[in-house]
Amino acid sequence: MNGEAIELEMPMAVSENKYRRIVPGCSHPVISSEGRKYHETAKAIFRQSGQVPIKGRVKVEVEFYPPDWRRRDLDNLFKCLFDSLVNAGAIEDDHLITEIHAFKRDPVPNGLLFVRITKYEDDRAEILPDGGGQRRI
Repeated sequence: MNGEAIELEMPMAVSENKYRRIVPGCSHPVISSEGRKYHETAKAIFRQSGQVPIKGRVKVEVEFYPPDWRRRDLDNLFKCLFDSLVNAGAIEDDHLITEIHAFKRDPVPNGLLFVRITKYEDDRAEILPDGGGQRRI
């Protein structure tokens, strides 16, 4: 890869329901052992891929292939996945994810994710008709 795109095949991310835990005496939720293990797995996958990190704002496309037909909220997988991409060094910070496209597909054994990360290109700027400059739409 030339740094313009990152493509990864990863295991299913840990659901938000299991990603963080409340620890007595701690003022904030902490990442569960299951979440920390997923971070390490993502880091190993990214390192082994030999791909180059993408700096700045990014677009992320994710195809979720769940392990079975049970009901799952797609958004519950984003936090663990995005934190793992940062931890792995693929992106600088998840606040720089500017555009997301997600698709839930049919189940496959054990579940998996296809992730594609590209540099964000702002093609939605529009010139105002009165010549007042640009605005975002």
